[in-house]
Amino acid sequence: MGRYKIIIGITTFCYALFIFSYPPSFYNDDALFLSRGIDNFSVIDFSPHFPGYPFIILCGKFINLFISDSVYSLFILTSLCAIFLPLILFFYIKELQDEKTALIVFLLSLSSPYLNNLSLSLLSDSVGLFFLFLGLYFLQINKYKTSGIVLSIAFFSRPSYLVFYIVGLLYISFFKRVAIKELLISFGLTSLFFISYLFLTNGMLYLYEAERFIFGHFTVWGTGQNTQVSWFNNIFSFANIPFLLLFYALFNFDKKFLFLYVLFFSYVIWILFAQNPDNIRHMIPAVFLAIIFISSILKEKYFIVFVLIVFNLYISFSYKQKLAPADQFIKYITENNRIIITNRSIEILSEKVQNKVVDHYYINSANYLKQNHKVYILSTEKDIGENYIEFKGRFIGEHSLNLKNN
Repeated sequence: MGRYKIIIGITTFCYALFIFSYPPSFYNDDALFLSRGIDNFSVIDFSPHFPGYPFIILCGKFINLFISDSVYSLFILTSLCAIFLPLILFFYIKELQDEKTALIVFLLSLSSPYLNNLSLSLLSDSVGLFFLFLGLYFLQINKYKTSGIVLSIAFFSRPSYLVFYIVGLLYISFFKRVAIKELLISFGLTSLFFISYLFLTNGMLYLYEAERFIFGHFTVWGTGQNTQVSWFNNIFSFANIPFLLLFYALFNFDKKFLFLYVLFFSYVIWILFAQNPDNIRHMIPAVFLAIIFISSILKEKYFIVFVLIVFNLYISFSYKQKLAPADQFIKYITENNRIIITNRSIEILSEKVQNKVVDHYYINSANYLKQNHKVYILSTEKDIGENYIEFKGRFIGEHSLNLKNN
């Protein structure tokens, strides 16, 4: 174990140095809303948006007591959870399977280009996923009360992982009934604390916002109604070549992974039908579950592991930018009198520039402004003409912003 500890310690430290060499930069408007919630928590005012992410807000507020910078507080919280995610995966798989498999899981997870997405986006995904696997670790070692507390923290960090909790509860009810009572009591009491905080700070208006947001998610914006991207594009990409091994891994059924198989397939179905393919981050939990399955068949295949790590690093380091595309654009613009018409980062731009910012979703207004005013046309799509300037993403899944060069 001593040799593994050294490898894990050094590589985790190096990865942390790499991530904190980046300045905090918002992936999208949701990240901005989260940082606003640390300063002034109000789901009604989109600070942040529903469901509110109370654990992230409370933890962010605690960090902010020491540094008085809500954006950097959020960056510290979300990036550290991503940085330590491979570590908790190591401990979990060590208990579930064995140490060698756990080390391969750690190395493939740490080198995964998808980890950079979690580390740099300033969103809830990294916090929810870290505490989810931490809760599974405590469940595996029969610490049921602790597991319930941690899983509640995970749920109130990333409630859109709801399918994990529903399917997980059903699985535990059938296959680990001894855990169910202590797990539910501790989960329920911890959840009651977060729910109380939500209602004490937002009142009954929280329920009206919940209804509006959930309806909007499934009927207007949340499942890819306005996107040209598909889950097929996201899954069958060059960066995902290592996951061809997943087909072989799944055919080598291991009953120790039955719970994880159930979680994996349930979640894949969930994202295909209920999540927006425009945001590749929605499939990241499935990515790390797939890494676990693949690692289980590579225990003695060191050369293949080495090749996969090199491939992952090649993908990760093919992204050269340090700032998010919106911040790159902000550094580029020189004319404050031009109107910015954009389909992405509307709130970020409105907060950081003097220009008027217009949502391209309102197509008639956008067309009128194009014809009658000097504008910047900014889009994640490339159908704005042949002559454009591209502001590239920092990691896999961060869309480039393209500025039409008038």
